[in-house]
Amino acid sequence: MKFHTLLICLSAAGCTTVGPDYEKPEIHLPEAHRASLETLDGTYGNDLSDPLALESWWAAFGDPVLTNLIDMAVLQNYDLGQAMARVLEAEARLGVSRGTGGPRVDGSGAYRRSGISENTQFGLFPGQARESDDHTVGVNAAWELDLWGKARRSIEAAEADLAAGVEGVWAVRVSLAAQVADAYLRLRETERRSQIAASNVEVLLRGVETTQARFDAGLVQELDLLRARTDLETARAVLPSLQRIQQAVITELCLLAAVEPGALDGLLKKRDEGAVQIPNPRGRLGTQVPGDLLRRRPDVRQAERQLAAQTARVGVATAELYPSLSLIGSVGFQAEKTSNLIEDTSFVYGVGPGVTLPLFSGGALRANIAGADARVEQALLVYKSSVLSALHEVDMAATSISLESVRLGALQAAVTQANESLSRSQALYREGLASIDAVLDSRRALFLVQDQSTIARSALARAHVDLYRALGGGWPVD
Repeated sequence: MKFHTLLICLSAAGCTTVGPDYEKPEIHLPEAHRASLETLDGTYGNDLSDPLALESWWAAFGDPVLTNLIDMAVLQNYDLGQAMARVLEAEARLGVSRGTGGPRVDGSGAYRRSGISENTQFGLFPGQARESDDHTVGVNAAWELDLWGKARRSIEAAEADLAAGVEGVWAVRVSLAAQVADAYLRLRETERRSQIAASNVEVLLRGVETTQARFDAGLVQELDLLRARTDLETARAVLPSLQRIQQAVITELCLLAAVEPGALDGLLKKRDEGAVQIPNPRGRLGTQVPGDLLRRRPDVRQAERQLAAQTARVGVATAELYPSLSLIGSVGFQAEKTSNLIEDTSFVYGVGPGVTLPLFSGGALRANIAGADARVEQALLVYKSSVLSALHEVDMAATSISLESVRLGALQAAVTQANESLSRSQALYREGLASIDAVLDSRRALFLVQDQSTIARSALARAHVDLYRALGGGWPVD
C-alpha cells in the first residue's frame, strides 16, 4: 500500500505547473515604414530590405580602415567582453536551476568521541564505559518532488535569462559597430576641416604678403594691412581647437578598440597627400522598412526574453503557496570501532517522505507573488517601449538622411557661389575698384561654407550609421 501511494505521488509530480504560461505579446507594427526616405534619389546606402546587407553594413562605406577598426573592436572591446561573460554566468545559473530540480545525494562521514558524567541522576548504566567512540559513514539522499512546477518554472526563467544574455551580446555589438563608425566619421570630418583651415591660413598669409607689398608701394592704407593680419591670426586660432577635437576622437576610438594611446596612429594615418575624404555608403537605399526588421533588433529581442523570464518567476512564487513533498533517505554504517564498521551488523538506514505545508507567513507569500506580477508588468512596458523607441529611431534617422541631403546640396551650391564671389572681389581689388574688406569678407564666407559643407557631409554619413543601428544592423541574421 505504501509503495502504491509513492507511485501515485511520483506520477503526480510534473503534471501540474502553477502560474501563468508565457505568451509573446502582440505588437502591431506597420507593414512598411516610409518615414522620409522617399525623398532621396537612391544614391546612398544599402538596400535596407535585405537583411544580409544589414549584417555587415559598414562594408557599404568601402573604407578598409573603418572595417579594420570595427573588426578590432569586436574582438577586443571590454563592454562586449563583459556581455559575453554575463552569458556564461546565465548559463551557469541555468545549470544550477536544472540541478536543483533533481535528487541530491551527499556522502558523509564523522568521528565522535564522547564522555558521560557520573555525577548525574542516573550516572552510568552497569557495564557502560564512561568514554566511547562513534564512527559513521553513509550516503544521504533527498528529492523534492516538483508537484507544482516550481523547478520547471525556475528552469524556464533561467533559459529565458540565458537567451536574453545572448541577445544582450548582439545588442552591444550593434551599438559598438555604430559607435566606432560614428567616431571614425567624426575623425575624418575633423581632419578635412583642419585641411580647409590650414589652406585658408596659407591663402591669408599670401594675402598679407601681397598687402604688405602694396602698402610698401603706397598703394593701400595701413588699415588694410592690419585687417589682413587680423584675419590671418584669427584663422590660425582655429587650428588648435580642431586638433584638440581630433585627438579626443582618436582617444575615443582607442577606448572602443581597447588599445593603449597611440596604437591606432599607423592605421588612422592618411595614406596620401590629397584631400581627406569622408566616406559615404554606396548602393541603393530602400524606401521601405518592413516591421520584421525592427523585430530583429537584439535589444527588442532581449526585452522580450526578459519578459518571458519574469513571467516564469510568477510561477515560482505561486508554487510557494502549496505543500511540498520530499523523499528523504540515508544508508550507512555506524560502529564504535573502525574494525567492525563495515559489517552487516553495523548497517543503518532511514527512508521516508517529508511534507511541508505553509500555514502562516504574515502575507509574505502573497506579497511575493504580487511583486513578481509587478515585475512582469515592468518587463512588458520595457518591451513595448523598446519597440516604440525602435520605430522612432528609424524615423529620426531617415528624416536626418533626408534633411542632411538637402542641406549638403545647398551648401555645395553655396561653395560654388562663394568661390565666384571671391574671384570677383579679388579682381576688383587689384584694379582698385574694391576695398580689402570685400576680399576678406568673401574669403571668410568661402571658408565658412566649406567648413559647413564638410560638417554636413559627415552628418549625412553618420545619419546612415544611425539608421543601420536603429534597424539592428551588425549581427548575423541566423
